[in-house]
Formats: sequence, structure tokens, C-alpha cells
Amino acid sequence: MDKTLALIKREYIQRVRTKGFLIGTLLLPLFMIVITLLPVLFAEMNTAKKKTIAVVDLSGKISQPFTKSLSSSEKNKLGKSVYRVEQIAINANELERKKEELNKEIKDGNLDAFLIIPADIFENNRFEIYEKNVSNFDFNAKMQRYVSATVTRLRLVDSGMDADLVKKLSRRADFKTFKVGKKGAKEESSALAFGITYVLVMILYMALILYGSFVMSSIIEDKSSRVVEVVISSVKPYQFMAGKILGIGAAGLTQFAIWIIVAALASSYGLLLAQQFAPGIDNFLLPSIPAWVYISFLVFFLLGYFLYATLYAAVGSMVNSTNEAQSLQWPVISLLILSILLMMGIIRNPDSTLAVILSLIPFFTPIIMFLRISLGAAPLWQVLLSIIITLGTTAALVWLAGRIFRVGILMYGKRPTLPEVIKWVKYS
Repeated sequence: MDKTLALIKREYIQRVRTKGFLIGTLLLPLFMIVITLLPVLFAEMNTAKKKTIAVVDLSGKISQPFTKSLSSSEKNKLGKSVYRVEQIAINANELERKKEELNKEIKDGNLDAFLIIPADIFENNRFEIYEKNVSNFDFNAKMQRYVSATVTRLRLVDSGMDADLVKKLSRRADFKTFKVGKKGAKEESSALAFGITYVLVMILYMALILYGSFVMSSIIEDKSSRVVEVVISSVKPYQFMAGKILGIGAAGLTQFAIWIIVAALASSYGLLLAQQFAPGIDNFLLPSIPAWVYISFLVFFLLGYFLYATLYAAVGSMVNSTNEAQSLQWPVISLLILSILLMMGIIRNPDSTLAVILSLIPFFTPIIMFLRISLGAAPLWQVLLSIIITLGTTAALVWLAGRIFRVGILMYGKRPTLPEVIKWVKYS
């Protein structure tokens, strides 16, 4: 046990002192801070500058109600319209000359965009937008929405119908979702609940691949170092493998904990900024995620890490370079990818027999069982059983990876075949 602890300490200190660890630990939080602040800065820039658009209305019916609707709906946080609309009434013979004038206004920066509303818009349902940046999808979508609404309203009026009455009668029925728990039913946004669950599962998926590859790279580095032959002569293979996996895991958890803390702070600050720009967000229903879901995330993150780190360690023990490992690690990655592919089916029916069986298979347990827990579909006995099975499988894999490593460390040159690896395991 003392030897294993010494190996864990060695791996941890060696890992956290590297430049790569320090840079990686700092870069992601910096990235989180940047992506939190940039949208707010862009939003501030967009609301600060008033857009000027012109509407050339050849139908003579669209520009006035369109301008009224756009100006009353699109306002900044001060309650002022973010658009200044110039209504231009001309006949068809003057259109080309007017286009040239407006194009020059856009080039000179005096105009952001202009719309051409043809006389036959009620029949052909088409209009034109001229702008410097045609990839401004948000602006284009808004123009389409307001022009379409104006055209629809005028059609209803021309047909003798009451446009307000039609709008009232054709309103869709909204619904609320209530999550039923032990303390009763509580209103909750189903989309947000799914979104948070999906994000946590994807974090789990990426973290298992990331830290598993760290273990594999470390094993390959040790194989190329002659010093490790001295270390392996004084400890048992499974002790060396356990020390390697736990040491790198501890370093990974340190990095992961820093990222989580920064993410929590950044999201809290982002929410405060969002409340300033969108006061109504306070009324937005955030899903209540029980504490045991976060606890289970940590538990299954650890279980998944140890299981897949052991598989990656076994792969690293078989090869002599990272290039050789690229092809051999695909079976391991495929298990994780398959877990993600199965996720959508599990979400629709988390209580099904298939979902239960898959969540108890150790290689699928970290993702599938956590998903079922977050959906409230996993009873305690299934959770405990999955933990026991995964721990037992991991212990067996650590022993297996150790036996592969004790022979693989002395093998150089040709990559071993599967029958040769089986022989390594059987060596006494």
C-alpha cells in the first residue's frame, strides 16, 4: 500500500508541475470568461447603435404599418426603437435610379440596409433586402417576420375579416410541464431540464476521453524510459498500474475542479449581466436539479474515469508510440460513442428493460446510468448494483492491464497481436 501511495504522489506532483498542465488549467477558464463577456459586449454594441433602414414600397400599402410594427416592437433597454425607418414612395420607373442612390448610401455608411417591396407582393410573396452584410441572419429573419405579418394582416383586412379577431382565434395553446417528485409536483421547463442533463452527459463523455488519453500517453512515455524498469522491479504490476491511474486521476480532478469553480462563477456573473439587459429573465423558470444528481455526476465521473483510464492504460501497454495507439484506442472510444448514440432512445423510455440492462453494463454505466438518474428513472438498488459491478470490473481490468504492462514494457518494435497479448496475461 505504501508503494502504491508513493507512486500516486509521484504521478500527481509530476503531472501538476508540467507547463502543459498549468497552461491547460488556465486557458479553459480564460476561454469561459471570454465567451461569457463577449455576448454581453456585442449585445451592448448592438443596442447602442441605431440601425437606419429604408423601405421602398412600390405597393404603397406596406411601409407605414411595417414601420409602426417594427418601431413599437424592437426596442432597446431604454425603451427606444433600435431602428430608424425611412419610407420611400416612388413609381416603378424610378426604381433603378433609386437603387443606385441607396447602394451608395450603404457604401458611405449612411444606411444599413434597404428593402424593396414590389407591387405584386400580395400575389408573389417576395421582397428584396439590400445590405452590406448578407449573412446577418438575425436581421434578415426579423425583416421577413415583420413584412410577412404586415402582408398577412392587410390580406385579412382586404378580405373583410377582423385581423385582431383572427389573430385571437388562431392563437396556439401553450402548455406547462410539472415534474412529479416525492414532495409533489413542481413546475419546470422540460427543455431546460433536458439541456442541463445533456450538457452534463457531454462533459462526462469528453472528460473520460481526455483523461483516459492522458493515462495512455503517460504509459507510453514510461515504456520509452529505462528508469521505469527499475520501478517495476520493486513493485507489483497492478500496484504500478493503480498508482499511475490514481495519480493522474488526482491531477485531472484538480484541473477539473478548477474548471468547474470558474464555470460556476462565470455563469453566475453572466446571469447577473443577463438580468441587466433582460430584466424579464427573473421570471424564467430554471429547473431545480437535486443535489444527489450532482453527487451522482461526481460518482459516475470517477467510476468512468477509473474504468476507461484502465482500458487506455492497457492500450498504452501494448504499443510503443502514440501513432500506434491511435488505431488501438478506437474500440475504447467506440464504447463511449455508442453510449451517446443510445442516449436519445434512453431519454424517451428510461424505465425500459433495455435501458436497465445497458445501464448495468460497466462500459455503458457511467453515461447511461447517470442519464437515468438525472431523469429520475433509476431506483437505488439499480444504482448501487451498477456501482458494485463497475468497481469489480475496474479492479479486474487493473489486474489485467498490470499483467499486460509487465511484459509489454520489455517489448519493442513490432506491435503485438491479440493472441500474443493473451499469452502475456497467462504468463506466471
